[in-house]
Amino acid sequence: MTTGFFEARGLRFRLDRQGAEVSGGPARPVQATIEPDEAGLDGDEPLAELLGRRLSALLGAPVSDEEGIFDLAVEREGAVVAAVQLSCGEDDEDVLELLGERAPSLPVRALAEALVEALRGPGLAQRR
Repeated sequence: MTTGFFEARGLRFRLDRQGAEVSGGPARPVQATIEPDEAGLDGDEPLAELLGRRLSALLGAPVSDEEGIFDLAVEREGAVVAAVQLSCGEDDEDVLELLGERAPSLPVRALAEALVEALRGPGLAQRR
């Protein structure tokens, strides 16, 4: 079964069900916080539901997790440049956390900005 993906700023995001490994040298850590309203995820519903629905729309297939934890592989030109977990903050914090590892050639800020751009809405990112 082929999983869907979405693209933003030259990066391709897909669900990681296989434990992707970063290529291109020793991996560096990723740790970033994203405000839900920056990513267009503000509303009365729980953040985990909003995030699951948005990812489902972007990926073209239903995905959900009660706790709002999603593993993503990020590719550029066919190489895995990041393996991250996007999750709702602990203790019901209204933030998104991005944790994992990345290739040295991919700055954390560029990764977070591409993800935010994609999450703002399916119309703003290319979906395949």
